[in-house]
Amino acid sequence: MRQGAPHRVGVSPPDGLFTASGPGSVRDDERKMSTKTARPPWHDRYVTLDGMRGIAALAVALFHFNISQAPHGYVAVDFFFALSGFVLCASYLPRWQEGMGTGQFMMKRLVRLYPLFLVGVLLTTTVGLVRLHTGGDTSLPLRTILISTGINAAMLPSPLTGTLFPLNVPAWSLFYELVANLAMVVLLFRLPRVALVAVCLASAWLFAPAVLENGSGNIGAVWGEWPLALARTLYSFCAGMLIARLRQPAHRPATLAGLLCLVAIAVMLLADPKWLAAAHYDLACTLVISPLLVWLGSRVEPSRRLAPAAWFVGEVSFALYAVHWALIEPMRYFKDDLQYDEVLMAFVFLGTCLAVAWFCVRWIDVPARTLLSDMLRRRKQARVVGTDHPTDG
Repeated sequence: MRQGAPHRVGVSPPDGLFTASGPGSVRDDERKMSTKTARPPWHDRYVTLDGMRGIAALAVALFHFNISQAPHGYVAVDFFFALSGFVLCASYLPRWQEGMGTGQFMMKRLVRLYPLFLVGVLLTTTVGLVRLHTGGDTSLPLRTILISTGINAAMLPSPLTGTLFPLNVPAWSLFYELVANLAMVVLLFRLPRVALVAVCLASAWLFAPAVLENGSGNIGAVWGEWPLALARTLYSFCAGMLIARLRQPAHRPATLAGLLCLVAIAVMLLADPKWLAAAHYDLACTLVISPLLVWLGSRVEPSRRLAPAAWFVGEVSFALYAVHWALIEPMRYFKDDLQYDEVLMAFVFLGTCLAVAWFCVRWIDVPARTLLSDMLRRRKQARVVGTDHPTDG
């Protein structure tokens, strides 16, 4: 046990708790996947947060597909960061206090994030190469595409372009998610609550004026915005950690408030109030509403009828976030070139995203993470055996 570590948070998160910035469902990295269970998969989980995360991922995808239909969809990223801070602090602070090291924590995060991240990179690169070959997009030469893909595949931003991830632009938030994860295990876990509040205030002090100057909170995808992207990430991430370190209820009742949380996140991301400047609305969503929704969503649950749907969209949300960029241009052909109805195409696009995300989770992510987790477990066991028996004979 670490000396001088903060007191344990007042929460005992159930197995199955996870988040990612990504833009995954609300579950733990180490969920043991069993094919036989007497309980539904959403049992003993933060189902409201699952559903809210899924709705947020759908809103981001819709914003990228047709900005007019989700004009503030990018604010979902701030909700993702707050949710990630809450879940990871609740799940891993006790383990860190018991001795979990930086390397072990980061490896768990990579196992959780990397398979779907790589799928997204490969899909978007394929689309980019096809568009380059057909003349649909010649803004990036072949050399830049290939080199950037190799660098991006390592979860690192490309130095060759102004955009961190030129072929899968939303991946910038996953990179900063990893940065925040590293900061959490190296520094943030060691800080008292008052210091986390100070980090939030300092981050808001840097981020808020930039939002007002920019005219919106859609900041972070390019190199020139890296200080602001870091401030944006740390504010919401630390706010989520503070929420996790509050006393948690022993029971989360299934009430109307659970449904209202799902409605509220959708309204926040789809609304476009004309009576309020976009920058002011974004700041309200980032600094106040998103953390408040995480706090409320962690205390209530939806009805039994809504639980399966909320669990499903949460289960595929990270995959949807990781791969949706690859589907945008092919689907825009029908909306823009063939002039299909925009509303119809929005539903078709989101339905396609859900289907592709489910396929990726079922046939790529789960097997890959199981394999990687087993490899790490055998490696750890071999290391323990080697420590117990340093010499043969």
